[in-house]
Amino acid sequence: MQDSANKTLGNSIDPIVTTGTQPPHNLKHWCWADAASILLLIVLAAQLLLISRRNSATYDEQYHIANGIYFLRTGDPGLIPAHPPLIEVLVTLPLLANRNLIVPARESTVSSLAYSDQLLWRLNQNGPSIVARARLPIIGLTLVLAVTVYAWTRQLFGPTAGLLTLTLLSFDPNILAHGNLATNDMGVTCFATLALYAFWRWMTHPTGARAVIAGLTLGLAQVAKFSAVYLIPVLMIILVTDRISKPTTGANRLTAKTTVAYLVVIAAAAYCAISVVYGFHVGTLQGYRFPAREYLAGLQAATTLIGGGKDSFLLGAYSRTGWWYYFPVAFAVKTPLPTLILIGASCVFVYRRGTWRSTLPLLIPVVIYFAICLASTFDIGYRHLLPILPCLFIFTGQLALIDWKTSRLRTAAVSAMVVWLITASVGTFPHYLTFFNEIAGGPDNGYKILVDSNLDWGQDLIGLRKYMTQENLPSVKLSYHGTADPTAYGVVYEPLPSYPYNQWTGDTVPDILLNPPSGVYAISANNLQGLRFKNHDLYATFRQRKPDAIVGHSIFIYRINRVVERNPTQ
Repeated sequence: MQDSANKTLGNSIDPIVTTGTQPPHNLKHWCWADAASILLLIVLAAQLLLISRRNSATYDEQYHIANGIYFLRTGDPGLIPAHPPLIEVLVTLPLLANRNLIVPARESTVSSLAYSDQLLWRLNQNGPSIVARARLPIIGLTLVLAVTVYAWTRQLFGPTAGLLTLTLLSFDPNILAHGNLATNDMGVTCFATLALYAFWRWMTHPTGARAVIAGLTLGLAQVAKFSAVYLIPVLMIILVTDRISKPTTGANRLTAKTTVAYLVVIAAAAYCAISVVYGFHVGTLQGYRFPAREYLAGLQAATTLIGGGKDSFLLGAYSRTGWWYYFPVAFAVKTPLPTLILIGASCVFVYRRGTWRSTLPLLIPVVIYFAICLASTFDIGYRHLLPILPCLFIFTGQLALIDWKTSRLRTAAVSAMVVWLITASVGTFPHYLTFFNEIAGGPDNGYKILVDSNLDWGQDLIGLRKYMTQENLPSVKLSYHGTADPTAYGVVYEPLPSYPYNQWTGDTVPDILLNPPSGVYAISANNLQGLRFKNHDLYATFRQRKPDAIVGHSIFIYRINRVVERNPTQ
């Protein structure tokens, strides 16, 4: 059946479908933009490696590393069932060569926090090195994402457009921030983009091989992070939209029966990818027998976790159920302003040229995913918007189709936006996690708008140690929001109420915070805003003061001298 369909299509369908704005672009034809893209990929890789060296372990990284090691040792995804194991396994691959790595035994009563803490900071003395090596596969996936985005844009709009898109990605602060962390946010972004690209390639020229590749990438996205389940309705809507519009792809010309047959192939390949990661197990879930039971159980656990909400902060307000406008605000203040302008210009460009149909495979995933985010009560960070960025970058890349000979002013405007982006990005190095654009007032003003992984994810222990060395401080009074051990990064400290360790669960404020004695206080932005505390005003006394310094935009330094404050004339 597949062979007959392929023979029929081979005589009537071009391998790559035009967009209505440019002729097809074959990846086999080398040009100057391809050479420039290689240089840009080298720059991207160098940035990611340098950033990784400057940042301490972030809040979630030890969980993902521990989950991967536990899964490889036991085959059980039960340490953190709400996260599928693919990315966790990938980040632990560089650790397998370490024969001296001590892996703790786990009893059923031991929490994932306690287990991961034992693994990285108690039993092994090289926690920072473990984290640094675990980040390497994510840097690799970020480069795969960059190549995919370039290739897709090049086929749609040409090599110059591909170079523009790759530039937008390579200097995007949010991509740079998460593209070097051992978490699954960049992993799902990479595999979701691969799945969309593979499905688009199948639609342009349906073959059995392309259907299998589309299915495998779809399956890998599902086991990268459970949020990738959104791809299933997205792909169906893209296909249906294509069929009811003017014929633009090879899939549009298939019969309904052949289309269904191809979809079965894609579904089967996706199931195989999921099963390879989880193991070909058939189990019972709520009284029914299911293949890939662990995947379904994990999806159910993730749904329960997200449905329960989480402590969130937005514009000075607190909520456990979030706000529908949380992600629109986050997108507005944490996306570079030149990128926002270019996205808007692309919308105008497409509208005037009447080429919106060819961009639907890019816009449909963005619209549906963003709509899901609006309905979510799990408002904890811009990082959850990462999967829409590649499609937006590709969509924006078509601005390179502007004829510079007849539209020099527009070309100059686009070029100015790119220069602005690069300048702003380089100026943020290496604190990309704390990036806020000019609308928000920059990174130093970000803590008044958003916290959590938008700003403070425990990444600045290295910066704090350097500050202490420069200021000749033997120790600080530290309120740290993070799972890493500060002493592993050379920080000598006296603990203050923090999270998740040294928690203060009462409604009252301890005297040390009401009337802080003399000393140097280092307080994470999350704790300063009281994000995870029952009493959000636990550090209100410090919020009323102007910090003496801010380390990496996320740790606020206060020097308190009671003698001077009691007698200002001294």
